[in-house]
Amino acid sequence: MSIAIVTDSTSYLDQNYIDAHKITILPLTTTFSDGTYVEGQDISPEEFYQKMTNLNEIPTSSQPSSGVITEKLNALSQDYDHLLVITISSGISGTAQTIQALSQSITDAQVHVIDSQLTCLPQAFMVEKAVDMVAASAEIDDILAALEEQRQHIEAYFIVDDLQHLAKGGRLSQAGALMGGLLKIKPLLYFKDGKIEVFDKIRTSKKAAGRILEMLAEADARVEGPLRIGVVGNEDSEMVQYLMREIADRYPEYSLSRSYFGPVIGTHLGDGAYGVGWTVQ
Repeated sequence: MSIAIVTDSTSYLDQNYIDAHKITILPLTTTFSDGTYVEGQDISPEEFYQKMTNLNEIPTSSQPSSGVITEKLNALSQDYDHLLVITISSGISGTAQTIQALSQSITDAQVHVIDSQLTCLPQAFMVEKAVDMVAASAEIDDILAALEEQRQHIEAYFIVDDLQHLAKGGRLSQAGALMGGLLKIKPLLYFKDGKIEVFDKIRTSKKAAGRILEMLAEADARVEGPLRIGVVGNEDSEMVQYLMREIADRYPEYSLSRSYFGPVIGTHLGDGAYGVGWTVQ
């Protein structure tokens, strides 16, 4: 039994990791007034945020094209018995539904679409678990069950700097965005049933980061086994650096990594967003 692992570009996995484990990436796109850019190919995160500033506009994002999905799944089906596809949350993208529909035409392999109900680093946690289990020669049913169990226990919280991006994407009303901006509220966001929701409203970034650290401590006390922790955001961000230091100091025995919000997720969150996610290792 052979298993191919597929995910979309919003998992923001390191390219060396992708290459080493032969992971297939289905890229999403972002569109500015000057054109459409394929995430991970046509534009880097740094170029994206600079363009968003220079053009003074909020771009749009789109799921992988049907042609790309079909081409890549068909090619993989010639070499693998099972195609395990882990996607961005269906609550913020139609990617999972599109892949599920297109997979009906794949006859040479079984396609298993896993809606992560998350994105970014927490989605990558699920990919990494699948990679480890495939390497250990686990059966596909055991991998699917383990991913379902993991999905129920991943936690991720994040803060945005500009509420207008969420408002344009339908995550927050324009009135709420305006009021939040005037009051300098930092909404602490999380994924609930696959959709972005407001978990708490906090006045400053430092207090919001402190609230995340409190919830991390609660999770550490509640779960069995070591945690895998990740901080997401620009490495130059003062808050990202603060969280990396605090978590490293408080949990030196746990795995800690940093990732980033790429162009597609940056479209919805804007520049300056940061967050923390964790799962049982």
